Amino acid sequence: MRPLIIGTAGHVDHGKTALTRALTGVDTDRLTEEKRRGLTIELGFAPLPLPGGRPASIVDVPGHEAFVPTMLSGASGIDLALLVIAADEGVMPQTREHLAILSLLGIRGGVLVLTKADRVDGRRLAQAEAQVRAAAQGTFLEDAPVLAVSAATGEGMEALREQLAALADQWSAPPEQGPFRLNVDRSFSVEGSGAVVTGTLTGGPLARGNVLTVYPAGISARVRGLQRHGQPAERLEPGSRTAVNLAGIKSGQVRRGDTLATPGSLVLTNRADVSLTLLPDAPFGVKHNAQLHLYHGARSMVCRCVLLGRDELTPGQSGFAQLRLPRPLAALPGDRFVVRFFSPEVTLGGGVLLDLAPPLRGRNASERTQALETLARGAPEARAALLLKRAGTIPLPVENLVRDARLEPEALPGLLERVHAAEAGGHVLGYETLEALEAQTRSLLTEQPGLNQGALLARLFPGGAEGGTAFLARLTRCLRLEQAEGGFYLPGTLPSGGPEEASLLARYVSAGLCPPSDRELEGQFPAGPAAFRRAVRALTQRGSLAVLSPQYRVHAPAAAEALAALRLRFGAAPFTLAQVRDQLGVSRKYALLFAEYWDKLGITRKTGDARVFC
Repeated sequence: MRPLIIGTAGHVDHGKTALTRALTGVDTDRLTEEKRRGLTIELGFAPLPLPGGRPASIVDVPGHEAFVPTMLSGASGIDLALLVIAADEGVMPQTREHLAILSLLGIRGGVLVLTKADRVDGRRLAQAEAQVRAAAQGTFLEDAPVLAVSAATGEGMEALREQLAALADQWSAPPEQGPFRLNVDRSFSVEGSGAVVTGTLTGGPLARGNVLTVYPAGISARVRGLQRHGQPAERLEPGSRTAVNLAGIKSGQVRRGDTLATPGSLVLTNRADVSLTLLPDAPFGVKHNAQLHLYHGARSMVCRCVLLGRDELTPGQSGFAQLRLPRPLAALPGDRFVVRFFSPEVTLGGGVLLDLAPPLRGRNASERTQALETLARGAPEARAALLLKRAGTIPLPVENLVRDARLEPEALPGLLERVHAAEAGGHVLGYETLEALEAQTRSLLTEQPGLNQGALLARLFPGGAEGGTAFLARLTRCLRLEQAEGGFYLPGTLPSGGPEEASLLARYVSAGLCPPSDRELEGQFPAGPAAFRRAVRALTQRGSLAVLSPQYRVHAPAAAEALAALRLRFGAAPFTLAQVRDQLGVSRKYALLFAEYWDKLGITRKTGDARVFC
């Protein structure tokens, strides 16, 4: 049974922590400063077994306006909300702001809880209920039950537990499949164990021994141990409040706002096209190029908001925008976010990430806003067609298409027929693209017969060779290509290769990423220098060899595999020459040869002492 995460929300000193203690028996104010001031500063967590046996956890958040960023980091992973209002004070500023934040984050249910009921009479309690009902009008809590409770006397606590159990039975969990994700809301070190982080587990399950990536840094780590509310576990399901002990990483290398996820499952980006909605009662509008505070998961940063197709967004309005970020954000399309005004810091609105690789220019182009409209509100078929069109010749992973088009996996075969697309090797391409690739393959093999697999992949599927291999096999069958010594030929054009070329190619294949120089090979070639020059020229023209420099060549498929490994490892993050050396397992000389070769091809570019993929 999937655990449930229940989050508190509400104004400071309205009794959220006391309510949590009365429900769970746990005092979530653990810091000395919190106890001295009687004020929640950090997130608190406690287990809450519900009637009927469903496991649940409570996330207790600060209510003071100074700690809204902390509240946001805790609220991003909750399933149901307890909006807490003191009966003797009623609705206050952070009551409204917290309710707005929960709405922007897509929370779908909860309870309106009137605390401190023992301090008021029946008339005041009725007034408070009416005020709360009015505040919740038009939000996800407008039809939520209102319960009066007292943490001091225990009044209403059992009824609240029963109500939460009833909501849990009605609540439909998202599919428990796919990559796991955990937004880090605490990070610390435990003597003898090392780095420990906490967060709410979403997506898929997490097990001891799993290898994961710490985003956005791209650091690899292994799960040494797992706990849920202090109890060790071998495996935890989505919806669990989780403490993860990490091996292979120092505590200073992971911090609040980072994300643990399956390697390669998140997109690193420094800009995103989004749908943005401002709250009707937002105190300010948003003008083009405004600076805002962005909150996504447990991460926050200042961003620049480039409005698309307009110059201003006023309170209550919705539109499209591009958020430009000072450092990489690890995210997925469909993620929700919240924005607050730069100064003074007040919540303005939020929305959904739509496109994590958008263009920098063309903010007023109508086709761009039409595409974003499709991504935001289009039918799955329309979204899938758009995603395939935009992918071009880069094969789209099936899981990405299912995720971004918001499909049920079992609907994929029928959808591929309707959008005229084909699947191969876990990737998808449109039929129009495949027809264009067939024509391109004929042209390439007419001009350069004998191109090998690495060369064909690099030319047909630039940046997408991972899925390209399966589609190249499909093209080979459709075009009835012939092969010899690793090269591809159109039907009827297969030559008889000479032994010198075969011998030389075998030498490059065995050398891998550390080939000898032309001078070395020429002096050692059994058939003599002239034969070497003829053979190396023929292999280079056919694409079997890639020219790293005037004196060094390498087996082209080996170079393509090295490039794919670097892309998988670093994505959009910068990387140094030393990291290239370590990733490829070569000396600095060869790392530099490869780096300069990819720079020359426009695949990478230098930025300071590092490089990034273009």
